[in-house]
Amino acid sequence: MPIIVVTRLRLRDPAFFDEFFASAVAVVEQAQGTDGNLNADVLAEANNTYWTRTAWQGRAAMDSFVGSEPHLTTMNRIDDWCDEATFVDWQDGYRRLVADGQGARLTHGTAAHQARDFPAPVVS
Repeated sequence: MPIIVVTRLRLRDPAFFDEFFASAVAVVEQAQGTDGNLNADVLAEANNTYWTRTAWQGRAAMDSFVGSEPHLTTMNRIDDWCDEATFVDWQDGYRRLVADGQGARLTHGTAAHQARDFPAPVVS
């Protein structure tokens, strides 16, 4: 099963933008060039907030990316640049979906849908 990771970062001061942006571009290019990467992109939001999304063929590919440069150095700077930084991967998202997800009203919903009792995803 692919691993999807979403990150939300908020710069604490716009003065950090140039350094942050240069690092972010390098990290996105690194992700896109890493074996096992399926997709990597960034979304700029208001108030100096940035979202990243990466998709990986598996955890080993993602771990290889996370443990390599320039991602390592960039992550070491997050505390300097950001006043908000959060990430989630698919397994966390699955747990949240089951625990807190709001089910749609379905005429033909299964018992599992009503109870939000979904089988766990198969992770290779």
